[in-house]
Amino acid sequence: MTMIADRLREGRDLLRRGAWADARKVFTVALEASDDPAAAEGIASASWWLENDTEVTARYEDAYRGYRAAGDDRGAARVAAWLGNGALQLRGEAAVAQGWFQRAERLLADLPEGEEHGLLSLFKGMAARFRGDVEETDELAARAVEIGRRLGSPDLEVQGMALTGMARIGQGKVADGMRLLDEAAAAALAGEVREVGSVWIPTCYLVQGCEQVRDWDRAEQWRARVMDFCRRFDLGSPFSRCRTHYSTILLWRGDWAAAEAELLHAAKALRIQRPMFAAEAWVRLGELRRRQGRWEEAADLFALSRSLPAARIGQAELRLDRDDPDDALDLAGRLLEAIGGAERGPALEVFVRAGVRTKDPDVVATAVDELAEIAHASGVEAVEAAALWARGVHRAALSDTAQAIPLLENAVELYERAGGPYDAARTRLDLASALLASGRPGPAAEEARAAQDVFERLGATADARRANRLVGRAHSAPTAELTPRQVEILRLLAVGLTNAEIADRLVLSEHTVKRHVANILARLGLPTRTAAVAYGSRVGLL
Repeated sequence: MTMIADRLREGRDLLRRGAWADARKVFTVALEASDDPAAAEGIASASWWLENDTEVTARYEDAYRGYRAAGDDRGAARVAAWLGNGALQLRGEAAVAQGWFQRAERLLADLPEGEEHGLLSLFKGMAARFRGDVEETDELAARAVEIGRRLGSPDLEVQGMALTGMARIGQGKVADGMRLLDEAAAAALAGEVREVGSVWIPTCYLVQGCEQVRDWDRAEQWRARVMDFCRRFDLGSPFSRCRTHYSTILLWRGDWAAAEAELLHAAKALRIQRPMFAAEAWVRLGELRRRQGRWEEAADLFALSRSLPAARIGQAELRLDRDDPDDALDLAGRLLEAIGGAERGPALEVFVRAGVRTKDPDVVATAVDELAEIAHASGVEAVEAAALWARGVHRAALSDTAQAIPLLENAVELYERAGGPYDAARTRLDLASALLASGRPGPAAEEARAAQDVFERLGATADARRANRLVGRAHSAPTAELTPRQVEILRLLAVGLTNAEIADRLVLSEHTVKRHVANILARLGLPTRTAAVAYGSRVGLL
């Protein structure tokens, strides 16, 4: 028995260090030499990270039976908790998970508090998050943290803290949630936890949280450390899932080639490793294809991942691309009825995008206000930009271009500051339309051309064509916004004359010329004489 005990200690040490394959071999030797349920449990633990899901379930069930036969209720409860977590995380079997969790709770009911109680709270909290109950998630995560602190278990404390962070984000407490995720990831990656596997939840949730609230700068700051950890310990599907979430950052930043490479690799790996999570890669690849104008491919990918809210958002965007705002509005509206928390932001945006193109733009007024509330709670530039954009396009749809234009200009500036060229370019098109509606075709053409340049650089072919059409509309708009005298003065500005020289040429006072120049700039909505001359050249006034 001493040899078996030594083998079990060796296997547990290998598990703690992340040597999954070696740990499995050691536990297998121990199981062949005895019927100790701890050896079966060790094989299951190693197999979790080695992506052998069939063995995970089989060996945990062996361990459960062994612990029960030996009268070890604590051990049986521990593997019951893991069986419940596996049923949910690996196969999406919520009812099976609930059965195992209930069994674990009954077995632990009369036992002194131990780490198993905290582990069960952690897994039940993850299950509550899976079904969207953020209040219960918060409560169970807090319990895991408290037990971890009382028992001196940093693994429980840090993982519970990360789950609490996700719950707070789901409650709309974005700043509080992100602070908790930062702390949990910092502690885990610094080596405070005892087991390498305990680093996964804090780092994975951190990346997910950044993506959910669109805090791209925070995600970029953490990216290198998280990805390096995944590579060093050969985390398999967790690494692929990290690559999936990281691709969203690349998509936002405009590095679409790198995003595509990450997504194709992740989708291929997850299809083999953990098919349940492959949809996460498909839906992001679908959004990339939509932006590239490859709409049929995008539709197929969204269909593969239709259970995810992001897929339904993508389908609504596709309806808009195909000029069907009513269907897009209906799809986005039904999605908003089904989801809550930070996930509502993107759904609200496509709802607004669709609503302002219908015959009743006031249908989006409540959505516009909700986006403003989300932005205020988050303090994230990308979300603040979205809120400004929504209010701007709503005002424009109501023909209030005087308010719409500065809102959209501020949104463009914020999107660019947040490093989102695609969203900035889409907002420029909305700004160009508002400028054109206000009788300022020159600035409208400039904004549409700037957007077209970005779309062409990114490879957003359909958006580039839309921008080009708007440039054409702006250039063909009547140029009667300048009087004949103003056109005459603009032509003299073009040859480099000063106000005094123009006054002398036209037999006017210098003050009158100065007033004409100011009126020209105001009518064209341009900041300088040079910009006005450039515009006049483009539209043939010179």
